[in-house]
Amino acid sequence: MIDYRGRRNFRARLAAGAMLVLALPATAAAQDAPAQSQDNIGSGAGDIVVTAQKREQRLQDVGLSVSAFGSETLDNAGVNAITDLAKIVPGLDVTPSPSSTPVYTLRGVGFFESTLSAAPDVALYLDQVPLAIPAFGALTAFDVERIEVLKGPQGTLFGTNATGGAINLIAAKPTNDLQGGVELGYGRFNMVRVGAYVSGPISDTLKGRIAVKLSRGDEWQYSYTRDDKLGKTDEVAGRLILDWQPSDTVNLLFNANGWLNRSDPQAPQLARQTTPADLQASVGSVTFGQVVPADFPLLLIPAAPANNRAANWSPDYRPYRDDRFYQTSLTANIDLSDTITLTSLTGYSDLRQRKASSYSGTDLAAFDQAANPAKANDFSQELRLASTESSARLRWMIGGNYQRTFSYERIDAIYPFASTGFRDGFTANTLDTRQVFEQWAAFGNLEFDLANRLTLKAGIRYTDSSRTTAGRVYDTLGYVEPVPGSLGLTQFFNVLIPLAYVPLFCPTATFTPVVPGESVSLDPDTCVSGTYNAKLKEDNVPWSLGLDFKPNDDLLFYANLSRGFKGGAFPLVNAASQAQFYPVPQEKLTAYEVGFKSSFDGSRIVLNGAAFYYDYANKQTRGKTVDPLFGALEQLVSIPKSRIYGAEFDLTAEPARGLTLRLAGTYLNTRIKDFNGIVGAQNSGGLLFPVFASFEGADLPFAPKFAASASIDYAFPVSGTVDAFLGAGVRGQTKTFGSPQLGGQDKLDATIKGYTTLDLRAGLTSPDAGWKLMLWGKNVTDTHYWTNSLRAFDTIVRYTGRPAEYGVTFSYDF
Repeated sequence: MIDYRGRRNFRARLAAGAMLVLALPATAAAQDAPAQSQDNIGSGAGDIVVTAQKREQRLQDVGLSVSAFGSETLDNAGVNAITDLAKIVPGLDVTPSPSSTPVYTLRGVGFFESTLSAAPDVALYLDQVPLAIPAFGALTAFDVERIEVLKGPQGTLFGTNATGGAINLIAAKPTNDLQGGVELGYGRFNMVRVGAYVSGPISDTLKGRIAVKLSRGDEWQYSYTRDDKLGKTDEVAGRLILDWQPSDTVNLLFNANGWLNRSDPQAPQLARQTTPADLQASVGSVTFGQVVPADFPLLLIPAAPANNRAANWSPDYRPYRDDRFYQTSLTANIDLSDTITLTSLTGYSDLRQRKASSYSGTDLAAFDQAANPAKANDFSQELRLASTESSARLRWMIGGNYQRTFSYERIDAIYPFASTGFRDGFTANTLDTRQVFEQWAAFGNLEFDLANRLTLKAGIRYTDSSRTTAGRVYDTLGYVEPVPGSLGLTQFFNVLIPLAYVPLFCPTATFTPVVPGESVSLDPDTCVSGTYNAKLKEDNVPWSLGLDFKPNDDLLFYANLSRGFKGGAFPLVNAASQAQFYPVPQEKLTAYEVGFKSSFDGSRIVLNGAAFYYDYANKQTRGKTVDPLFGALEQLVSIPKSRIYGAEFDLTAEPARGLTLRLAGTYLNTRIKDFNGIVGAQNSGGLLFPVFASFEGADLPFAPKFAASASIDYAFPVSGTVDAFLGAGVRGQTKTFGSPQLGGQDKLDATIKGYTTLDLRAGLTSPDAGWKLMLWGKNVTDTHYWTNSLRAFDTIVRYTGRPAEYGVTFSYDF
């Protein structure tokens, strides 16, 4: 048995992270009361300040669709990670993938591709610095001032092109006076969360802030076929921010943050096995295949019960994780004059990943990622000049940025109990990809007041990018086939290709045997195996136009027209043919949107709404191809034309002292307009050929027709210094699908049923003394639901939500 775990001592690093809290020197002679957190509860929902347009503005003055949440709202809603934002942002869908890489979909725009290097449709930022790869943001959402979710194409303002939107995390900044705080939490599954921060002046010109967060918990999943558990939590994150102002015209902000994650990856839940006939279709050529028997071991495993905790995984290749990430950034703001500021954003991120994941949802090694090591780093640099007079008639910004992202990822795939292993004579292989993404861009943005309350907005960007790849499929080092006499991957190809493939597809070629350890993937034009090397060069011009009209200070109407792009991508797949490594081209999305923002009764009632239409070209998604010998295999596909339209609203009201109500909802209607996709395979003369069908009219994945969230919070005094509070939050959505589907059993297998979850909270707080005690419950009805459903070769699996959880949290600020 191969030992893929290689665990290291983590306790010392946890202790070291905790000691960081004590490391910040402070010269303040006295401490002041803790600063009030900026929020949209209890302070007028329209008063929250955002930087959605790279300058500070009231949320209600921004003519864009933006959801913004302060720290108190995030804490009450139990948002402990970026992935939790789906609870409070209708229209945002966060989907786990087989490689544990989260996939973000906003208003139906998302890219379901679990390859580490895949650029997302929804871009992530920390204080405007890109988190270029979704995995970078896993444990970044702590000690934040607020989180902003921008909807629609991005590119003219932020550093990374994106067709769906952007999520910008704003970290809490150093304070002028010495402040600090701790938070202790305990919950179900012995979940312990500890957070702390210290903030204040170091010298007359330098301020600092250190924050750490640690989470430890027992396993929350259980095997329903044996005595075993999975799902422990083991995380630590830290951040150091230094704010230096050497003069009145220069400000430097240094941010060093990172995290360590040894939590178990989630195991999928088995929905059903495919039938013997289905398995035979997936086996491939009847020339080399056998009929899969009805007593095939994989077919005998029962489906999981309707319980979020029930799952299964192979004990021989138990899922694990040992990831670490760090990022450093420097933001420099230099006032060149009274009206112009030069801003420099420099960032470097680095990720190292070691993990293994279950794929089949069974306790057999039907398809396990027995090892999935990866590494990635990203460097970005942005320079921009901007006007600073907010009252000026013309407000402008020009700039440019450069970004380079490197990634390497490897998967050791083990599958002795898969139908392919039953037939082919090999039960393991390794696949890897090495990719480099590089882009240059120049951009400009302006706002011009045509009249006293009428503003024209325009932005444009030119981007030139390239992505190179080297993809391989080869023998797994150290793996021994369990059945004596099995050929193994390389020898199987050396026997199969000259007998069946070369005579049919390359009759004049001379077959060159594959060398053990080299890639077996076959060039379809030459029938020669080897590494797939390619380069994808692209350029694009995102742009935006808009009008803002403010009849009065409490009402804003806006209309926006924009076009966004998201670069092409190469996949990491088990490729028999190098054609499976071929890239998909860049996406293009043209968005039409009208909306309004309104405030009443001194911002005690805020109602915002928008309607939008998206013309979506070349949507990228993972799909299928049919290899003549191996049958259905994976590749990236591009949907030429689709469209999305919908509407959304967000209502926040404070009808009485201490009472806050919030209701938000999104309606989506998505349709594929042009796409001929593979729906099956046809056997002809012992070879398999694809069967195509039109997907016109099919829904886009991860886009429920209706999604809504609602919350109620009520605070009331119980003494002169102590207040009590009660709260509840509800989140629900209608059914959606894990991939584009036409109908029949495939559509049922891909269905993500509609669901509703309920969270509750109650507690006591003393604002003057700075403490808060909260009892909380998440998914208190223990609703069984799942957020992804897909075919894992021989099984249909689902990724469930978390079960009912409850606990207590105490925080104290000084």
